[in-house]
Amino acid sequence: MNRISLELLLLKRITRMRKKLIETANNTGLDSMQTLKCSQDLDKLINIQMKYFPNKESRVFFIAS
Repeated sequence: MNRISLELLLLKRITRMRKKLIETANNTGLDSMQTLKCSQDLDKLINIQMKYFPNKESRVFFIAS
């Protein structure tokens, strides 16, 4: 798997986790343990993306999606 494919896969996971976070927060509240766990998982994915794929284009794609 090449670098671009890995980055796209990671961005898809980030998008899915972001949607899960929103759903969890809507269902359980912003201060629930489930929402906190989803937020932490999303933070980990974003940190990986920023560390290994630091170019601006991918971050703009993530924000826009």
